[in-house]
Amino acid sequence: MKRLLNDPHLRLHLKQGSKFIVCGLLGATMEFSILAVLVGRLNITPFIAYIFSAGIPAVFVFFFNRYVTFGSTGDRMADQTGRFIAVYATAFVLNYALSATLYTVGSHFLLGTTLAGYTFQHDHIAYGAKVVAIGITAIWNYFFSHYFIFRRKVVPVEAEVAGFI
Repeated sequence: MKRLLNDPHLRLHLKQGSKFIVCGLLGATMEFSILAVLVGRLNITPFIAYIFSAGIPAVFVFFFNRYVTFGSTGDRMADQTGRFIAVYATAFVLNYALSATLYTVGSHFLLGTTLAGYTFQHDHIAYGAKVVAIGITAIWNYFFSHYFIFRRKVVPVEAEVAGFI
């Protein structure tokens, strides 16, 4: 076990992964706050609200992950922005499709149903659908963020372990 925890690649993923999770939680909090206002207060249909609740958190996630999670600096901003847009646009479509599908299925089977004294309402089904969709797309986003968007130049493992990188 000690040998496994000393593996530099695993340590890097644990370090970056924990920051990625914090960033994701902050982004999800923003997304759910916007979604709550749009669906819960303004009565906008979830199909439309899902689109608008993703924009501001995406900008935050890009900068947090660029500077904090993956420690990227330098002149690669334009390249990383383009890659981020490509990956997150795909993730957005996947997230939207999952959210909308799960909301539709949940509304069909759960709306108005009472379970253990709780009656399902459309906004709660919308939030549940979004939670599941975010969880699935988070894995997608970490993989592509680490290996594609913010990838580092290949350096000797010894230099990274010694703290030079």
